[in-house]
Amino acid sequence: MNTIKFFVVCSLMSFLASCSTVKLTTHSVAYQSVKTRHAQPGKSFQIPAKAKIIVAYTISPDGGLTAIVYNRTPEIMIIDQTMSFFVNSDGNSTSYYDPTVKTTTTTDLSSVSKGASVNLGSVANAFGIGGIAGNLASGINVGGSGTSGKALTNTTYIADQPRISLSPNSNCAMSKVFKVIGLGKDALKSNTLQAPYLNEKESYSRFSVCISYSLDGGATYEKIVTDFYADSMVIIPVEEKGKVNDALNKVYTSKPDALYEPWWMLYFVNNVDWGNDFRTQGVLYDYQ
Repeated sequence: MNTIKFFVVCSLMSFLASCSTVKLTTHSVAYQSVKTRHAQPGKSFQIPAKAKIIVAYTISPDGGLTAIVYNRTPEIMIIDQTMSFFVNSDGNSTSYYDPTVKTTTTTDLSSVSKGASVNLGSVANAFGIGGIAGNLASGINVGGSGTSGKALTNTTYIADQPRISLSPNSNCAMSKVFKVIGLGKDALKSNTLQAPYLNEKESYSRFSVCISYSLDGGATYEKIVTDFYADSMVIIPVEEKGKVNDALNKVYTSKPDALYEPWWMLYFVNNVDWGNDFRTQGVLYDYQ
């Protein structure tokens, strides 16, 4: 069903691209996929029931990597963020723990207006002013007013926790979302690489995550390290206006298994950021 919906979306995008009433120009159809160094669960392989920890990784259309940790044991699991880190494809390593305290401030302002007004018509009548002047004055009010108020400022302090405790058979997301260099819409806009099949050494984006965890109250720690690499990038230009499907077909021709990768992204590179010009699918897993 998801595949059928996907092709319907693609057909709709092709129609919109060819419609003269919509100022949309699709420049190219771009695709990329990501694998892990180890095998992913599927029909022929499942994560063992005895696994202590499972980490699920999602990648956003902008290349943001999120790690979700699952404690599969009856014990309390401690995640040490000071010993957990992300290594980007440029080799830079960043800890999940950030000791910097961040603040957000909001101000609520409430006010009350008070005062008195006098109708000039009553004043005019009191002084015997009649006629046109009196009639005009009867529709005018003058007076003084004042505003008093108070401002209430709320400040929220946000700080990372060096260690996170997971109750038995629970899960939580790690505190950071890391932008992976080489992945996402921006990378596909600025690239012209035609590489439907890449091994790890040939990859343009290799990155990893290390998560340190303890099951004995922090006395000892184990590490689970997941290595990722982008194993394809295919960018096909739209040669004629409205011929988006032709470019899409060329993507599938060059990579017939495009929809069967563990994680993949298809992006219709265009001049309008309309939010429906991409499709991502897949979750990457690791376990111990």
